[in-house]
Amino acid sequence: MKIALEATTKIGSRAARVLLAERSVEAIGLIGRRSTSGDPRVSTITNLAGWDVVVSDDPEHTERRYLQASDHGIPFVVPSGEAVVPHPDIPFVVGANPSFGLAASVAANECSHNDTPLETLVGWTEPGHRLRRGDPLAFPKPIGNLWAHAGANVWPQAPHAVQFLAAPVEGTWAGLTVRVTAATPEGVEVRTLGVADDGAFLEGIALAAAVLAAGTGAYPIGINYPTAAFREYLEGALRAGLDVATFVERR
Repeated sequence: MKIALEATTKIGSRAARVLLAERSVEAIGLIGRRSTSGDPRVSTITNLAGWDVVVSDDPEHTERRYLQASDHGIPFVVPSGEAVVPHPDIPFVVGANPSFGLAASVAANECSHNDTPLETLVGWTEPGHRLRRGDPLAFPKPIGNLWAHAGANVWPQAPHAVQFLAAPVEGTWAGLTVRVTAATPEGVEVRTLGVADDGAFLEGIALAAAVLAAGTGAYPIGINYPTAAFREYLEGALRAGLDVATFVERR
């Protein structure tokens, strides 16, 4: 897989490191900057011809990069949850970030094992001061328990009602939590999945996983959130080092 990358922030730089650890990545072409990695697979490019997928973390140039990707008929991936093109003619993956990508895809994967989940909760941390009241959310240590407020709908295609919660927290750590309650032959089962890791690392994984999935043709033409190919997306994230803790309670 040959990936054209525009990295203007730490998110893109982290994603590049994650992608270089993938065996399937033959080359990474940096758009608008020189390589300092020392890896022979990394070079500077000025044209997208011959590349399999393009990714950009620069919100100011999203539309321009989309047009370039469209001209070459290759998928385009961005971390932002906003689609600047209403009717794209290529696979356009938006929201390749920890909430729209990782948290929502973990939830989609978990819910896929149940015909009709009774309740589903998707939560994540965001930078900010801790709340003193709200909805309680539990994350793996060292984050622990936090108060949360209503969050954005990070899984627009969810086949059932989902509660979304965001918990402000200080520091470099970031967390994700998913709780799915379902009826089973043995009774009601509550499965809680949690992630706690360096926030920049999770942002890099979230973006890189979408690039890997898009580069293998997992997303159709049009606007896609990572959950449109949650299995392929999660496979890439887990290979990149996403560590998910699971707790199961039966009632």
